[in-house]
Amino acid sequence: MMLVYRCVIGGAAIAALAALAALATVTLPAGSQAATAAIALTSSERVSATQAGLAAYHVPARWGPCQHGIPEPFQCASEPVPLNYQDPAGQKITLAMVRLPAADPKERLGSLFINFGGPGGPGVSDLVARAYTVFSAAIRDRFDLVSWDPRGIEYSDPVNCFASDTASHAYFSSDPVFPYPQSAEPAYFALNAQLGQDCAKRSGSLLAHVSTTDTARDLNLLRQDVGDPKLTYLGFSYGTVIGATYANLFPGNVRAMVLDGTLDFAGNATGDHPGDAAKYPIDVRQGVDSAGQDAFDRFLTLCAEAGTSRCAFAAGGNLPAKWTTLLSRAQAGQLSYQNLMIFAYYDLEKPILDWPGLAAYLQKLYTTSAAGHSLSAREATGLAAEAEAAASQSLAGPVSGPAQAGTVSSVRPPAGPASAAYPDNSEEAYYAIQCADSLVPANASVYQNLANSQDRKVPGFGRLIVYDMMPCATWPDMHTDAYDGPWNRSRTTILVINARHDPFTPIWGARAAVSELRNARLLTVNGDGHTSMYVEPSACRDSAELAYLVSGKLPAVGQVCPVDALPFGL
Repeated sequence: MMLVYRCVIGGAAIAALAALAALATVTLPAGSQAATAAIALTSSERVSATQAGLAAYHVPARWGPCQHGIPEPFQCASEPVPLNYQDPAGQKITLAMVRLPAADPKERLGSLFINFGGPGGPGVSDLVARAYTVFSAAIRDRFDLVSWDPRGIEYSDPVNCFASDTASHAYFSSDPVFPYPQSAEPAYFALNAQLGQDCAKRSGSLLAHVSTTDTARDLNLLRQDVGDPKLTYLGFSYGTVIGATYANLFPGNVRAMVLDGTLDFAGNATGDHPGDAAKYPIDVRQGVDSAGQDAFDRFLTLCAEAGTSRCAFAAGGNLPAKWTTLLSRAQAGQLSYQNLMIFAYYDLEKPILDWPGLAAYLQKLYTTSAAGHSLSAREATGLAAEAEAAASQSLAGPVSGPAQAGTVSSVRPPAGPASAAYPDNSEEAYYAIQCADSLVPANASVYQNLANSQDRKVPGFGRLIVYDMMPCATWPDMHTDAYDGPWNRSRTTILVINARHDPFTPIWGARAAVSELRNARLLTVNGDGHTSMYVEPSACRDSAELAYLVSGKLPAVGQVCPVDALPFGL
């Protein structure tokens, strides 16, 4: 899934949004849902003309020293691409690329292109941060590790929706992750509708050209620029959408492709059934709320098994009942419902690293809020900080810093042209790309009704997931130049990897993706967390991935890899 969170707030914060309520309407503007259907594939004549225009972009990458404090042996390059692929001779934009050259040139097989997730995630800084921790020496020996900031992100002509990065931060810090109580909904809808208007004012020409379809076209140029006859690719989380789109736009150009933590591609774009796009937000129709509950149930089970000496929340037993009690206290206003859910949900991503801390803090909240006590201002600020810390490290989407407990700004950043582009734009880029790719409901009543029904069905996680992409409902370029399929055109068998208990990209989404791709093989990891970067260690999984990337050898049909360790030292 592709989930983003904005501010984390104290229980009283929503009230400050009431000043915006007068701006809201019961029904959100229909935006472009009816008017901006996905652009159809061009005719063969137009394709030929476009390809001829792209010939000027086929220039070998000129690698050199990096800026922005990136050390050797990393190398960087800037590659021009068309803003609009239907007019390749027109305006150009520039993409930032980075590579770590293969450690063993004699064993080098080519480049391994990597996207770490998002959308909105910066590939340049992510590769620098993760090259030596995510990728084994065997992979680093054989491949140049290559990543890039996709168009609209950070150092690649960023989408800027505000006058400055300070104004951007102020906006996202004022926007709660979901409205609660229900009386806060009109102000929440108005605030989210404003984002698309601000983005259109300042990045209008770019906004219509940041879909994953455009990024896949960019990737085909970058592949040629580094001299690879075919693409070798590894995509995590949202990066699986880039990979699947590429494999279907350029079905003969794939050498090997690993999709790790995979979305249901049809579900992400328009839904798996006719009418889904008008009835269900993106992550509701993919069952992401149920995935969150499944992973949390797994957390509770392993915590109980570990006992209080290794898992603090096991104290007193009956962990599901304790969690239900915490939810009830949050809904009653004793602690922030939003911050509790952000913290609990995002800390599910990395079980080995984060589950012990999650358990300890939940126990602290349970004890502190007993006997009807509300959190003090200091305690509420602490919860907000924990929520922000959990969300800010996630692959699933960026988050701004927390608002102070009990306060929230209701003033939007001033209008006017930006004085200069600011690269730290992950929130704006997230919505610009996600909203370009997907169709979502445009009527406020859909969200209002689903928030209540999903909160009853999947307490906490249901309400959270309903609202996670709210700006798309009124986005000015919704579903623009989107790729909606077919998804089964790849001539190379794609390897799909997914954990059984992934809170963000559920296993049933991976199974749907394999069915949609048709020429794909699923490797299930009997573990917890989101993508192989964070799921428990598994030598079985790592060996299977290496064999596929190096020689094309696929794991056995139906293979399930065990994990080699569990959280809490189990």
